Amino acid sequence: MNYFWIALGFLLTAFGQPAWISGFGSLAALFGYALFWKGMLSLTRLRTRFILAVFWFAAVQGVQLSWLATPDYMGPFIIPFTLFLALGLGVQFGILSRFVSFPMSWSRLFALAGVWAIFEYSRLFFLCGYTWNPAGLALTDTLYSLQFASVWGIFGLSFWVILVNLALLKAWTETSKKQAALGVSLALLPYLYGFAQIAWVDSWAPVSHTLKVALVQTNWAPEEKDFDPKMPGAHVPPLHQWKEILTALPMEQECDLIILPEAAFPLGAFSASYELASVMPLFDPEVMPPLVRPFAIFHRDSWRLCNAFLAQALANQFHAHVILGLDDRDREGKYNAAFHFIPFGAMPKRYEKQILAPIGEYIPLGQWRKWAQWIGEQYGIYSSFHPGKEGKIFHAQVPIGISICLEETFPDLMRQLRVKGAELFVSVSNDAFFPRTKLARQHFDHGRVRAVENGIPLLRSCNSGITCGIDGCGRPLSILSASKNTKTLFFSFPVRSYKTLYTFWGDAGILSSSFALIAINLLLSRKKKLP
Repeated sequence: MNYFWIALGFLLTAFGQPAWISGFGSLAALFGYALFWKGMLSLTRLRTRFILAVFWFAAVQGVQLSWLATPDYMGPFIIPFTLFLALGLGVQFGILSRFVSFPMSWSRLFALAGVWAIFEYSRLFFLCGYTWNPAGLALTDTLYSLQFASVWGIFGLSFWVILVNLALLKAWTETSKKQAALGVSLALLPYLYGFAQIAWVDSWAPVSHTLKVALVQTNWAPEEKDFDPKMPGAHVPPLHQWKEILTALPMEQECDLIILPEAAFPLGAFSASYELASVMPLFDPEVMPPLVRPFAIFHRDSWRLCNAFLAQALANQFHAHVILGLDDRDREGKYNAAFHFIPFGAMPKRYEKQILAPIGEYIPLGQWRKWAQWIGEQYGIYSSFHPGKEGKIFHAQVPIGISICLEETFPDLMRQLRVKGAELFVSVSNDAFFPRTKLARQHFDHGRVRAVENGIPLLRSCNSGITCGIDGCGRPLSILSASKNTKTLFFSFPVRSYKTLYTFWGDAGILSSSFALIAINLLLSRKKKLP
């Protein structure tokens, strides 16, 4: 066993994401995994290989998942959960590594890459679905290799990373120039494709509209936004939160679209919590919505208003469409939702978040429900949100596909919005529960992949995180500089969208190809064994 190759492979792979060390991603995509497999090839016992691979990859995931093991708001339970999750992912890699040995046929090499793509896809069915740290994220380290996601999606990028690592390792162990040429050709393909695609998009992709947008980043800690009895002095009253946002939105700034983050304000959408007299100084009286339900109720000789009333007044005052996250409830359930307010419109449109975070947003069912409920109660969580049933398109200047927080990391969910006609993605999010970690950058990187997969721009508004605009090639249109105060990012951009193969076939493209490659390898292996 060669410890040098194993250690070097660990460094490249663990830090080979754009969120960590620039340049390491391209190296990890070429031979980060190959170095590990090279170091373990001298081990003859399959059980020893399996155990080594499990703990090596668990350590890789431990680095990349370090943001999750943050007890500031999650408490101490999050640390053993993170270790359990990393070990589970290590088992997948251990299974794959048992079958890595040389000499290896090209059919087996392609089949193993297919196995890994299927393994990563299978993670979507654990709890709410686990989408973080696919191997293919290493290929997003450069703009050109990132474009390959428009063909196969993120799981296709993972397929390619494993394929290239195995191909280059095959050339290394067999000391064959022909094998090396094939391996280098496979490694270069995503970069050549990306160069051609960017040139085509810049020359031929149509522009449907030019938008002027305002993306608000509130930068409130959880105890500042929502009242916490353990830290009552930290709470910022909701109306004061509104005043800060209106201060960050000067009237002289023209906007077509204003976006505020997930759960932008406490108290939900239609809870009548503000006195009319305290709200009137904030807006021109001519833009105030009518004092009717559900925007307002008359209570004890005065009108009381809700967050939806203020959001509608904001849309009216700027003559701009407003999208923001607010909790809501109706007869059917309680939702983490996003609303779309149209200038001088009657009622806002609502989208209900479909993918909920376990413990924080819903109590998992099954035999672990009582344990999960007890853990949730330690953090003041006594009930669950209800999941939304479908993706929705908000019709503003262009059709907008909306996602809330971690939904942005789910490829097929975002693809379905594109299939429904979205020409622009809008993500409202909040990464404040994991301060001082790599989560914000990793979240941004996943959103960037979604834009490229579907060939449309993405706008992100975060309470805490990376508030920005990204074009359909994954290039930043504008990014808000770091700040501890409420700030707004103003910019205009051409809305350019184009069709992609990934939108056409989704994850079915790489999954069907992977199963076919596995079947072909099994058939060829059986033929070789026949007399």
